[in-house]
Amino acid sequence: MRLVPLASGSRGNATLVEFGRTRMLVDAGLSARALARSLERVGVAPGAVGVLLLSHEHEDHARGAEVFSRTHGVPVLCSVETLEALDVSPRSFAAWHPLGPLGCEFEGIRIEPFPLPHDAVAPVGFVLHGQGLRIGIATDLGHATPLVLERLRGCHLQMLEANHDDRLLRDGPYPPRLKRRVAGRLGHLSNLEASAVLEQTVDADCRCVVLAHLSEQNNTPSLARRAALRALGTDPGRRVALRVAAGPGPLPGVEL
Repeated sequence: MRLVPLASGSRGNATLVEFGRTRMLVDAGLSARALARSLERVGVAPGAVGVLLLSHEHEDHARGAEVFSRTHGVPVLCSVETLEALDVSPRSFAAWHPLGPLGCEFEGIRIEPFPLPHDAVAPVGFVLHGQGLRIGIATDLGHATPLVLERLRGCHLQMLEANHDDRLLRDGPYPPRLKRRVAGRLGHLSNLEASAVLEQTVDADCRCVVLAHLSEQNNTPSLARRAALRALGTDPGRRVALRVAAGPGPLPGVEL
């Protein structure tokens, strides 16, 4: 299994997940051209992607979905609510398949969505099951619900949002309304909140944590890493690799 953040942050988010020859793209927050270039840089032809999963309709997660899907013949999998929020027809994609709350199977990989508290219509995270591995992805959420914690427990790899440092957000240039939105219950996880999630979900099965969706204005990789390491270091039995996905990509991948 290989997970490669093609882009991570406020400017755009897209992640390649490979289980052998089965390739999935989680979100398409770059232009179709930029997505294709990033995939080629990590040795994957755009047309070799089997399916595009969309977590929600925000532009930094769905910007290139239509053109990428049509250009490279990649089907799109998302909820009916997300499709409606995008305000596009299913015919806008090479193919569209509805993703219900119970999930589905694609080429032997189990795709399990779970709801996230974020200011989109029906945002979801994903747990992907394949090759005896469980991969959890949650990159836009204002707080961790009991269901989020349940879904992330037992994952061999977690990709979790660590969007902002509380002090940098408080003292930074954002207008007050945007600061309240980012820090709110339907906004984004802070470093401290992400660390609290890790304390409650990382167990003996977890081999790697990838911190994602860092704000360029309100966070730094070192601050995010420091907070996560404090959480992971509380249990001497935890031996977990920690990666920080920040900035334009593609970024170093993780192989399990």
